[in-house]
Amino acid sequence: MAHGHTLYADSPWALTSISQKQFWRDVPLSNFGGGKVGGLLSVDISEWEAPGILVRKPAMQCTAEEIKDEVWAELKVHLNVGGAHVIDDSNLLGWFLDPDIQFPNPSAVTNMEPLLVNTAGSLKYRPDAFTQLPNLFLASDYVKTNTDLACMESANEAARRAVNAILRSSGSKAKPADIWQFWEPPAFAPLIEFDRLRFKLGLGHSLMRL
Repeated sequence: MAHGHTLYADSPWALTSISQKQFWRDVPLSNFGGGKVGGLLSVDISEWEAPGILVRKPAMQCTAEEIKDEVWAELKVHLNVGGAHVIDDSNLLGWFLDPDIQFPNPSAVTNMEPLLVNTAGSLKYRPDAFTQLPNLFLASDYVKTNTDLACMESANEAARRAVNAILRSSGSKAKPADIWQFWEPPAFAPLIEFDRLRFKLGLGHSLMRL
């Protein structure tokens, strides 16, 4: 559907997705699912306490089947717009829910791998990929990067920064790994500034529940 991630900005369960087909170009997906598989879509659920548009309850109160139904419904609502028909029910050949989502506990879903969102102002306290020890380099999602979030993209950037530090330390003439600035859609800028101002004033997020 798109190169890289897709962000469903106003989805109730705060969904993001990524098409895996772009990374498995040498793997003929038609060899799977009786020749019907055309792609694989990985979806993250970031909001587990808000009601959905189909099941009308939070993900943490749903069964696995309900989670699948709600996620699929939100994807269709956000992708099939403006006359476009990107996905329909016939496209869903199978689905898989991370086994770290456990049922029940005792009456709610338990997520053994909750989303980590870095706290405001913590970036300056995170270590660089290089250290004061000449033979110690760090490559992980907690390293200070342009991608200020604990995620695989941040870990990837940290690894590239560590590689560059190794090249400098060893005096290598090899081409350094590329480092990119984090790009944010300009449309988000007013909301970011509004949120930053509220934080400086000691106020909570404007959408937080009272």
